[in-house]
Amino acid sequence: MPAATQRFDPHALEGFACKLLERGGVPKERAIPMAQRMLDADLFGYSTHGLAYMSAYLERIEAGHIRPRAELSVLHDQPNAFSWHAQRAPGAWVMGLAMKELLKRVADQGVVSATIADCSHIGCLQAYLLPLVQKNLLVTLNATNPGIRSVAPFGGRDPVLTTNPVAWGIPTRGTPILIDQCTSVATNTFFRDFATQGRELPAAWLLDSEGEPTLDPAVLQRTPPGSILPLGGLDQGYKGFGLGLMVEAFSLALGGSGRRQSPDMYGQGVFIQVIDPDSFAGRELFLDEMEYLVASCRQSRPRAGSAGVRLPGERAMANRERQLSEGISLSDEIISRLRPWAERFEVAFPDVRR
Repeated sequence: MPAATQRFDPHALEGFACKLLERGGVPKERAIPMAQRMLDADLFGYSTHGLAYMSAYLERIEAGHIRPRAELSVLHDQPNAFSWHAQRAPGAWVMGLAMKELLKRVADQGVVSATIADCSHIGCLQAYLLPLVQKNLLVTLNATNPGIRSVAPFGGRDPVLTTNPVAWGIPTRGTPILIDQCTSVATNTFFRDFATQGRELPAAWLLDSEGEPTLDPAVLQRTPPGSILPLGGLDQGYKGFGLGLMVEAFSLALGGSGRRQSPDMYGQGVFIQVIDPDSFAGRELFLDEMEYLVASCRQSRPRAGSAGVRLPGERAMANRERQLSEGISLSDEIISRLRPWAERFEVAFPDVRR
């Protein structure tokens, strides 16, 4: 049975989220991007990374895992590349600064890359792609958490990596292509939800601590823990394993801060690169090629039982447009998590949209 939901005005929710963060100790100029990125996730339909994260953020602020007033350290800077250490400053605020810097430089440099070490959680990766592809820029974004080990290397049984998401933003003349996926068979949250609900998995996507395939999501919480299989599973998991290693190299090793320091579970490493097609064959030729590719994909005949081809990001953009118009849908479970913080900080909960 689908979870019960209620709809709220996006602007009212943003103001509500900002007030909660400010009462939790976040300066307003840093609270705003944090709230906006959570709302972006909800607009796209990724409720696990939307306002559902508010409780975790406020708890991490209280525990010192997010440092609301921390300042950045510059590790390296040259015209086409820069590297920062974020000191656990709010992730969305840090990413906002990085994106402004990337946009400022890319017109002259053509390609600009950046790493951010020890950043607090940045949220939904797709939220950072959209403003850049809307300017006809090609974007690569990787982020991972070196303090979490949940994914086994292909052929192994012990967890070493985590779900290591990869994201690319590709401009087109229509709806942009927004790719955001993990390099394991599914996310940590996916398996946690199955375990909480006491449900078996639909397939053997996990290994127990002895390396045996299992349908039981609870193996990830046992001692010693089980592990998640890389994308491709038991047979083709070397493909996901390779992609996972790539994410670690770009988002952790380039920034000089990763697993060898045995960090806790609250910091992330980020790699982002922005490419201006005008510095290559040109923007119009790039868009011509993408237009042809998109049209070719759409013309592919649907296979039996399929509704046809849907390009990455298409559903998320449709969700965003609909919810901007009709209101953001929040489940009763998420609302119940937010109300205690609203009461504690004496922040009025937004009215339900009728």
